[in-house]
Amino acid sequence: MLLADIGNSFIKIYKNGEIERKNLNEFPKEKFFYINVNKKIDIPKHGINIEKWFNFKTSYKNLGIDRIAACYTVKNGVVIDAGSAITVDIMENGIHKGGFILPGLRAYQKSFATISPILDMNLNKNVSLNTLPLNTKDAISFATFGSIACLIERIANSKKIYLTGGDGEVLLNFLKNAAYEKLLVFNGMIKAIKEKDAHNSLAKR
Repeated sequence: MLLADIGNSFIKIYKNGEIERKNLNEFPKEKFFYINVNKKIDIPKHGINIEKWFNFKTSYKNLGIDRIAACYTVKNGVVIDAGSAITVDIMENGIHKGGFILPGLRAYQKSFATISPILDMNLNKNVSLNTLPLNTKDAISFATFGSIACLIERIANSKKIYLTGGDGEVLLNFLKNAAYEKLLVFNGMIKAIKEKDAHNSLAKR
């Protein structure tokens, strides 16, 4: 099964349990199933849009299909997709209860640079949140990771946290009761496809 998660900056291709990142114009030559948040891009005709195949319960208006796919295999927990933005969604008994969006780590980093060139530096991904920083790099990193972790853990309220996305493994270091699930979005897509196939099989009987 060939799957594509089409974003605003690149395409993630899933095949045989592996993920490969491609440019926005690099589509598979053979049939593939996809979800797409980039409304400006033209999809080849041999691509199959599965957005309407998700049987997903939520009162959230215009929830992104990437967030739906990430949540689709989680019955209870907090689902975090850490990429260009950090999306946080709450699942309870298979129902989406709501969520929020934070800037991604690169956006945090760039925001400090707009304040002063002195603050234009990479984040320390190993900074401790247990002691106050004694240098500027750690001060920026402490504030970034501390504010993200504090809000997420307050909302999580002891629920298990599922992390995915390019910076998911980084945030894992700052959250309790959390696990990194690299294939979370694609597992959701696979589940939706299997449900669709099962429905079609029953309809043909």
